[in-house]
Amino acid sequence: MLNGKKVVCYFSASSGDWGGASRVLFTNLRFLDRGQFVPIVLIPNKGSVIPLLDELGIQYIIWGVFHEPGNWYQYLKDIFKCIHFFKQYKVDIFHINNCNYWRPAEMIASRILRIPVITHYHVVIEKPEPAPFVKMSRLLIANSNYTAAMSETDNVPIDVVYPVVDLKRFENASDVRKELNIAGDKIVISFIGQIRAIKGVDLFIKLAKEINRSDCVFLIVGSCRDPDKMGDTYTEQSLKEEIGSNKYIKYVGYHSDVENLYKSSDIIIMPSRWDEPFGLINIEAGAASRPIIATKVGGIPEVINHGDNGYLVEREDLEAMVFYTKKLVEDESLRRTMGLSARLIVEEKFTLEPIKKLEKIYNSL
Repeated sequence: MLNGKKVVCYFSASSGDWGGASRVLFTNLRFLDRGQFVPIVLIPNKGSVIPLLDELGIQYIIWGVFHEPGNWYQYLKDIFKCIHFFKQYKVDIFHINNCNYWRPAEMIASRILRIPVITHYHVVIEKPEPAPFVKMSRLLIANSNYTAAMSETDNVPIDVVYPVVDLKRFENASDVRKELNIAGDKIVISFIGQIRAIKGVDLFIKLAKEINRSDCVFLIVGSCRDPDKMGDTYTEQSLKEEIGSNKYIKYVGYHSDVENLYKSSDIIIMPSRWDEPFGLINIEAGAASRPIIATKVGGIPEVINHGDNGYLVEREDLEAMVFYTKKLVEDESLRRTMGLSARLIVEEKFTLEPIKKLEKIYNSL
Protein backbone atom coordinates (compact mmCIF):
# COMPACT_ATOMS: atom_id res chain seq x y z
CA MET A 1 0.00 0.00 0.00
CA LEU A 2 1.01 3.61 -0.50
CA ASN A 3 -0.20 6.24 1.96
CA GLY A 4 -3.08 3.99 2.95
CA LYS A 5 -4.17 3.41 -0.66
CA LYS A 6 -4.03 0.12 -2.56
CA VAL A 7 -1.60 0.15 -5.47
CA VAL A 8 -3.13 -1.48 -8.55
CA CYS A 9 -0.68 -2.31 -11.33
CA TYR A 10 -2.28 -2.68 -14.76
CA PHE A 11 -0.64 -4.53 -17.62
CA SER A 12 -1.80 -3.21 -20.99
CA ALA A 13 -0.98 -5.01 -24.23
CA SER A 14 -1.56 -1.75 -26.12
CA SER A 15 -0.10 1.75 -25.90
CA GLY A 16 -2.93 3.22 -27.95
CA ASP A 17 -6.44 4.12 -26.90
CA TRP A 18 -8.06 2.46 -29.92
CA GLY A 19 -8.93 -1.23 -29.45
CA GLY A 20 -11.81 -2.45 -27.33
CA ALA A 21 -9.66 -3.77 -24.47
CA SER A 22 -7.51 -0.64 -24.24
CA ARG A 23 -10.56 1.66 -24.45
CA VAL A 24 -12.10 -0.22 -21.52
CA LEU A 25 -8.95 0.03 -19.41
CA PHE A 26 -8.24 3.69 -20.03
CA THR A 27 -11.88 4.69 -19.55
CA ASN A 28 -11.95 2.78 -16.25
CA LEU A 29 -8.87 4.69 -15.13
CA ARG A 30 -10.70 7.99 -15.65
CA PHE A 31 -13.25 7.04 -12.99
CA LEU A 32 -11.27 4.89 -10.55
CA ASP A 33 -11.50 6.33 -7.02
CA ARG A 34 -8.05 7.83 -6.50
CA GLY A 35 -8.86 8.28 -2.83
CA GLN A 36 -8.70 4.50 -2.45
CA PHE A 37 -6.40 3.33 -5.24
CA VAL A 38 -3.09 4.30 -6.82
CA PRO A 39 -2.92 3.03 -10.43
CA ILE A 40 0.33 2.24 -12.26
CA VAL A 41 0.15 1.20 -15.92
CA LEU A 42 2.68 -0.99 -17.72
CA ILE A 43 2.60 -0.28 -21.47
CA PRO A 44 4.57 -2.05 -24.22
CA ASN A 45 6.04 1.06 -25.87
CA LYS A 46 5.58 4.77 -26.37
CA GLY A 47 2.15 5.38 -27.87
CA SER A 48 -0.82 7.67 -28.22
CA VAL A 49 -2.19 6.87 -24.77
CA ILE A 50 0.68 8.62 -22.97
CA PRO A 51 -0.85 12.14 -23.16
CA LEU A 52 -4.06 10.72 -21.66
CA LEU A 53 -2.17 9.12 -18.77
CA ASP A 54 -0.29 12.39 -18.22
CA GLU A 55 -3.60 14.26 -18.22
CA LEU A 56 -5.00 11.88 -15.60
CA GLY A 57 -1.83 12.06 -13.52
CA ILE A 58 -1.31 8.30 -13.73
CA GLN A 59 2.19 6.87 -13.58
CA TYR A 60 3.16 4.63 -16.49
CA ILE A 61 6.21 2.54 -17.25
CA ILE A 62 7.44 1.41 -20.66
CA TRP A 63 7.56 -2.27 -19.81
CA GLY A 64 7.51 -4.08 -23.13
CA VAL A 65 5.63 -7.33 -23.64
CA PHE A 66 5.23 -10.05 -21.04
CA HIS A 67 8.45 -11.91 -20.18
CA GLU A 68 7.72 -15.39 -21.49
CA PRO A 69 10.13 -18.34 -21.09
CA GLY A 70 12.79 -18.81 -23.74
CA ASN A 71 16.31 -18.80 -22.43
CA TRP A 72 15.81 -20.19 -18.92
CA TYR A 73 18.65 -18.17 -17.41
CA GLN A 74 17.08 -14.99 -18.78
CA TYR A 75 13.66 -16.15 -17.61
CA LEU A 76 14.99 -16.50 -14.06
CA LYS A 77 16.45 -13.00 -14.28
CA ASP A 78 13.09 -11.72 -15.51
CA ILE A 79 11.34 -13.25 -12.49
CA PHE A 80 13.70 -11.44 -10.11
CA LYS A 81 13.29 -8.22 -12.11
CA CYS A 82 9.51 -8.48 -11.69
CA ILE A 83 9.81 -9.26 -7.97
CA HIS A 84 11.99 -6.18 -7.53
CA PHE A 85 9.48 -4.05 -9.46
CA PHE A 86 6.45 -5.21 -7.48
CA LYS A 87 8.26 -4.61 -4.17
CA GLN A 88 9.65 -1.23 -5.25
CA TYR A 89 6.22 0.09 -6.19
CA LYS A 90 4.43 -1.63 -3.28
CA VAL A 91 1.96 -3.30 -5.65
CA ASP A 92 -1.12 -4.78 -3.95
CA ILE A 93 -3.06 -6.03 -7.00
CA PHE A 94 -1.89 -7.00 -10.48
CA HIS A 95 -4.63 -6.47 -13.08
CA ILE A 96 -3.80 -7.99 -16.48
CA ASN A 97 -5.91 -6.31 -19.15
CA ASN A 98 -5.73 -9.19 -21.61
CA CYS A 99 -5.66 -12.96 -21.59
CA ASN A 100 -3.29 -13.69 -24.47
CA TYR A 101 -0.36 -14.81 -22.35
CA TRP A 102 1.31 -18.16 -21.79
CA ARG A 103 3.71 -18.44 -18.82
CA PRO A 104 4.88 -14.89 -18.08
CA ALA A 105 7.51 -14.28 -15.41
CA GLU A 106 5.24 -11.57 -14.02
CA MET A 107 2.78 -14.22 -12.86
CA ILE A 108 5.45 -16.19 -11.00
CA ALA A 109 6.69 -13.01 -9.32
CA SER A 110 3.12 -12.20 -8.25
CA ARG A 111 2.69 -15.70 -6.86
CA ILE A 112 5.94 -15.54 -4.88
CA LEU A 113 4.91 -12.21 -3.34
CA ARG A 114 1.30 -13.37 -2.85
CA ILE A 115 -0.02 -10.47 -4.90
CA PRO A 116 -3.53 -11.31 -6.16
CA VAL A 117 -3.82 -11.35 -9.95
CA ILE A 118 -6.89 -10.44 -11.98
CA THR A 119 -7.03 -11.55 -15.61
CA HIS A 120 -9.48 -9.54 -17.71
CA TYR A 121 -11.26 -11.48 -20.45
CA HIS A 122 -12.26 -9.07 -23.22
CA VAL A 123 -12.75 -11.96 -25.63
CA VAL A 124 -14.00 -15.51 -25.25
CA ILE A 125 -11.25 -17.95 -24.30
CA GLU A 126 -12.53 -21.09 -25.90
CA LYS A 127 -12.38 -24.61 -24.61
CA PRO A 128 -10.60 -26.96 -24.14
CA GLU A 129 -8.22 -24.84 -22.05
CA PRO A 130 -6.88 -21.35 -21.41
CA ALA A 131 -3.23 -20.41 -21.06
CA PRO A 132 -1.38 -22.48 -18.41
CA PHE A 133 -0.81 -19.59 -16.01
CA VAL A 134 -4.45 -18.44 -15.97
CA LYS A 135 -4.83 -20.76 -12.98
CA MET A 136 -2.54 -18.43 -11.02
CA SER A 137 -5.19 -15.72 -11.20
CA ARG A 138 -7.22 -15.05 -8.07
CA LEU A 139 -10.13 -13.93 -10.22
CA LEU A 140 -11.14 -13.60 -13.85
CA ILE A 141 -13.19 -10.63 -15.01
CA ALA A 142 -15.34 -10.95 -18.13
CA ASN A 143 -16.76 -8.03 -20.12
CA SER A 144 -20.18 -9.70 -20.48
CA ASN A 145 -22.23 -12.63 -19.28
CA TYR A 146 -21.72 -14.13 -22.73
CA THR A 147 -17.93 -14.00 -22.40
CA ALA A 148 -18.11 -15.49 -18.91
CA ALA A 149 -20.41 -18.33 -19.96
CA MET A 150 -18.51 -19.26 -23.12
CA SER A 151 -14.96 -19.08 -21.76
CA GLU A 152 -12.83 -21.79 -20.20
CA THR A 153 -11.64 -20.66 -16.75
CA ASP A 154 -9.50 -23.55 -15.46
CA ASN A 155 -11.73 -23.47 -12.36
CA VAL A 156 -10.73 -19.91 -11.47
CA PRO A 157 -13.75 -17.86 -10.27
CA ILE A 158 -15.09 -15.46 -12.89
CA ASP A 159 -17.16 -12.32 -12.43
CA VAL A 160 -18.71 -9.89 -14.92
CA VAL A 161 -17.81 -6.21 -15.01
CA TYR A 162 -19.34 -4.39 -17.95
CA PRO A 163 -17.32 -1.79 -19.87
CA VAL A 164 -18.09 1.85 -19.19
CA VAL A 165 -18.32 4.92 -21.37
CA ASP A 166 -17.25 8.49 -20.65
CA LEU A 167 -20.48 10.48 -21.04
CA LYS A 168 -18.72 13.85 -21.02
CA ARG A 169 -16.75 12.87 -24.11
CA PHE A 170 -20.01 12.49 -26.02
CA GLU A 171 -21.74 15.46 -24.41
CA ASN A 172 -18.90 17.72 -25.59
CA ALA A 173 -18.89 16.30 -29.12
CA SER A 174 -19.29 18.49 -32.22
CA ASP A 175 -21.31 17.95 -35.35
CA VAL A 176 -18.74 17.65 -38.16
CA ARG A 177 -21.11 17.24 -41.10
CA LYS A 178 -19.85 20.46 -42.65
CA GLU A 179 -16.23 19.24 -42.51
CA LEU A 180 -17.34 15.98 -44.13
CA ASN A 181 -19.25 17.83 -46.87
CA ILE A 182 -22.59 16.43 -45.71
CA ALA A 183 -25.62 18.71 -45.90
CA GLY A 184 -27.29 19.42 -42.58
CA ASP A 185 -30.69 18.11 -43.72
CA LYS A 186 -29.42 14.63 -44.63
CA ILE A 187 -30.16 11.56 -42.50
CA VAL A 188 -26.76 10.08 -41.66
CA ILE A 189 -26.57 6.31 -41.16
CA SER A 190 -23.16 5.20 -39.92
CA PHE A 191 -20.96 2.14 -39.68
CA ILE A 192 -18.21 2.81 -37.11
CA GLY A 193 -15.56 0.18 -36.49
CA GLN A 194 -12.92 -2.01 -38.03
CA ILE A 195 -13.24 -2.36 -41.80
CA ARG A 196 -13.37 -6.15 -41.77
CA ALA A 197 -15.63 -8.84 -43.16
CA ILE A 198 -16.42 -10.17 -39.66
CA LYS A 199 -17.72 -6.71 -38.78
CA GLY A 200 -20.14 -6.88 -41.74
CA VAL A 201 -19.01 -3.78 -43.62
CA ASP A 202 -20.10 -5.43 -46.87
CA LEU A 203 -23.60 -5.90 -45.39
CA PHE A 204 -23.67 -2.20 -44.57
CA ILE A 205 -22.77 -1.38 -48.16
CA LYS A 206 -25.54 -3.68 -49.42
CA LEU A 207 -27.94 -2.01 -46.99
CA ALA A 208 -27.03 1.41 -48.39
CA LYS A 209 -27.52 0.25 -51.98
CA GLU A 210 -30.84 -1.35 -51.09
CA ILE A 211 -32.21 1.81 -49.47
CA ASN A 212 -30.58 4.17 -51.99
CA ARG A 213 -32.38 7.35 -50.90
CA SER A 214 -31.28 10.85 -51.85
CA ASP A 215 -32.07 12.14 -48.35
CA CYS A 216 -29.66 9.64 -46.75
CA VAL A 217 -25.87 9.48 -46.45
CA PHE A 218 -24.22 6.22 -45.45
CA LEU A 219 -20.99 6.89 -43.56
CA ILE A 220 -18.21 4.32 -43.11
CA VAL A 221 -15.74 5.20 -40.35
CA GLY A 222 -12.68 3.10 -39.55
CA SER A 223 -9.25 1.91 -40.60
CA CYS A 224 -8.45 -0.19 -43.63
CA ARG A 225 -5.51 -2.49 -42.94
CA ASP A 226 -3.10 -4.84 -44.64
CA PRO A 227 -4.89 -8.11 -45.59
CA ASP A 228 -1.57 -9.96 -45.27
CA LYS A 229 -1.60 -9.16 -41.55
CA MET A 230 -5.35 -9.50 -41.01
CA GLY A 231 -6.96 -11.76 -43.56
CA ASP A 232 -10.53 -10.50 -43.59
CA THR A 233 -9.74 -6.79 -43.70
CA TYR A 234 -10.18 -4.41 -46.62
CA THR A 235 -7.66 -2.20 -48.30
CA GLU A 236 -8.91 1.26 -49.16
CA GLN A 237 -8.94 0.21 -52.80
CA SER A 238 -10.95 -2.96 -52.22
CA LEU A 239 -13.43 -1.01 -50.09
CA LYS A 240 -13.89 1.57 -52.84
CA GLU A 241 -14.44 -1.23 -55.34
CA GLU A 242 -17.12 -2.71 -53.04
CA ILE A 243 -18.81 0.70 -52.76
CA GLY A 244 -18.63 1.21 -56.52
CA SER A 245 -20.22 4.32 -57.96
CA ASN A 246 -22.89 4.71 -55.27
CA LYS A 247 -22.93 8.41 -54.45
CA TYR A 248 -24.74 7.99 -51.15
CA ILE A 249 -21.92 6.00 -49.47
CA LYS A 250 -19.02 7.96 -48.00
CA TYR A 251 -15.83 6.46 -46.56
CA VAL A 252 -14.02 8.89 -44.23
CA GLY A 253 -11.27 6.67 -42.78
CA TYR A 254 -10.17 6.45 -39.16
CA HIS A 255 -11.15 9.25 -36.76
CA SER A 256 -9.74 9.53 -33.24
CA ASP A 257 -12.55 12.00 -32.46
CA VAL A 258 -15.11 9.25 -32.93
CA GLU A 259 -17.55 10.99 -30.58
CA ASN A 260 -17.98 13.67 -33.26
CA LEU A 261 -18.97 11.02 -35.79
CA TYR A 262 -21.66 9.70 -33.46
CA LYS A 263 -22.87 13.27 -32.93
CA SER A 264 -23.06 13.72 -36.71
CA SER A 265 -25.07 10.50 -37.18
CA ASP A 266 -28.77 9.79 -36.86
CA ILE A 267 -28.67 5.99 -36.88
CA ILE A 268 -25.84 3.54 -36.09
CA ILE A 269 -25.60 0.14 -37.77
CA MET A 270 -23.56 -2.75 -36.31
CA PRO A 271 -23.98 -5.70 -38.71
CA SER A 272 -21.32 -7.88 -37.08
CA ARG A 273 -20.98 -11.49 -38.22
CA TRP A 274 -18.87 -12.74 -35.32
CA ASP A 275 -20.00 -13.27 -31.76
CA GLU A 276 -19.07 -9.89 -30.31
CA PRO A 277 -17.96 -10.43 -26.69
CA PHE A 278 -19.63 -7.12 -25.80
CA GLY A 279 -19.58 -4.49 -28.57
CA LEU A 280 -18.50 -1.07 -27.28
CA ILE A 281 -20.20 0.63 -30.22
CA ASN A 282 -23.56 -0.18 -28.64
CA ILE A 283 -22.89 1.85 -25.49
CA GLU A 284 -21.08 4.59 -27.40
CA ALA A 285 -24.17 5.01 -29.58
CA GLY A 286 -26.25 5.18 -26.40
CA ALA A 287 -23.95 7.79 -24.88
CA ALA A 288 -24.57 9.87 -28.02
CA SER A 289 -28.35 9.27 -27.75
CA ARG A 290 -28.45 7.43 -31.06
CA PRO A 291 -30.53 4.32 -31.84
CA ILE A 292 -28.62 1.32 -33.14
CA ILE A 293 -29.49 -1.64 -35.34
CA ALA A 294 -27.23 -4.56 -34.45
CA THR A 295 -26.97 -8.27 -35.04
CA LYS A 296 -28.20 -10.53 -32.28
CA VAL A 297 -24.82 -12.09 -31.53
CA GLY A 298 -22.55 -12.59 -28.53
CA GLY A 299 -23.01 -10.08 -25.73
CA ILE A 300 -24.92 -7.49 -27.77
CA PRO A 301 -28.37 -8.53 -26.45
CA GLU A 302 -27.12 -7.60 -22.97
CA VAL A 303 -27.04 -3.97 -24.14
CA ILE A 304 -29.75 -3.67 -26.80
CA ASN A 305 -33.39 -4.16 -25.83
CA HIS A 306 -35.21 -4.80 -29.10
CA GLY A 307 -37.64 -2.00 -29.84
CA ASP A 308 -36.47 0.12 -26.90
CA ASN A 309 -32.96 1.51 -27.48
CA GLY A 310 -32.46 -0.15 -30.85
CA TYR A 311 -33.29 -3.18 -32.95
CA LEU A 312 -31.75 -6.64 -33.03
CA VAL A 313 -31.58 -8.70 -36.22
CA GLU A 314 -30.29 -12.17 -36.90
CA ARG A 315 -26.82 -12.61 -38.29
CA GLU A 316 -26.73 -11.94 -42.08
CA ASP A 317 -30.39 -10.87 -42.09
CA LEU A 318 -30.09 -8.01 -44.54
CA GLU A 319 -33.84 -7.88 -45.14
CA ALA A 320 -34.59 -7.17 -41.46
CA MET A 321 -31.75 -4.66 -41.33
CA VAL A 322 -33.21 -2.78 -44.27
CA PHE A 323 -36.70 -2.91 -42.76
CA TYR A 324 -35.67 -1.38 -39.42
CA THR A 325 -33.38 1.17 -41.04
CA LYS A 326 -36.22 2.41 -43.24
CA LYS A 327 -38.49 2.52 -40.20
CA LEU A 328 -36.05 4.82 -38.39
CA VAL A 329 -35.31 6.89 -41.47
CA GLU A 330 -39.00 7.63 -41.97
CA ASP A 331 -39.77 8.46 -38.32
CA GLU A 332 -37.71 11.23 -36.73
CA SER A 333 -39.77 11.04 -33.53
CA LEU A 334 -38.98 7.33 -33.18
CA ARG A 335 -35.28 8.03 -33.66
CA ARG A 336 -35.40 10.64 -30.91
CA THR A 337 -37.37 8.43 -28.49
CA MET A 338 -35.10 5.42 -28.97
CA GLY A 339 -32.03 7.61 -28.69
CA LEU A 340 -33.19 9.00 -25.35
CA SER A 341 -33.91 5.48 -24.12
CA ALA A 342 -30.43 4.39 -25.26
CA ARG A 343 -28.89 7.23 -23.27
CA LEU A 344 -30.83 6.34 -20.11
CA ILE A 345 -29.76 2.69 -20.31
CA VAL A 346 -26.12 3.72 -20.66
CA GLU A 347 -26.40 6.12 -17.71
CA GLU A 348 -27.94 3.41 -15.52
CA LYS A 349 -25.80 0.40 -16.46
CA PHE A 350 -22.59 1.47 -18.16
CA THR A 351 -21.14 4.43 -16.25
CA LEU A 352 -20.69 4.36 -12.46
CA GLU A 353 -22.15 0.94 -11.68
CA PRO A 354 -19.35 -1.17 -13.27
CA ILE A 355 -16.64 1.04 -11.71
CA LYS A 356 -18.16 0.58 -8.25
CA LYS A 357 -18.24 -3.17 -8.81
CA LEU A 358 -14.59 -3.18 -9.90
CA GLU A 359 -13.57 -1.19 -6.82
CA LYS A 360 -15.54 -3.60 -4.63
CA ILE A 361 -13.62 -6.49 -6.21
CA TYR A 362 -10.29 -4.78 -5.52
CA ASN A 363 -11.25 -4.25 -1.88
CA SER A 364 -12.35 -7.88 -1.53
CA LEU A 365 -8.95 -9.26 -2.58
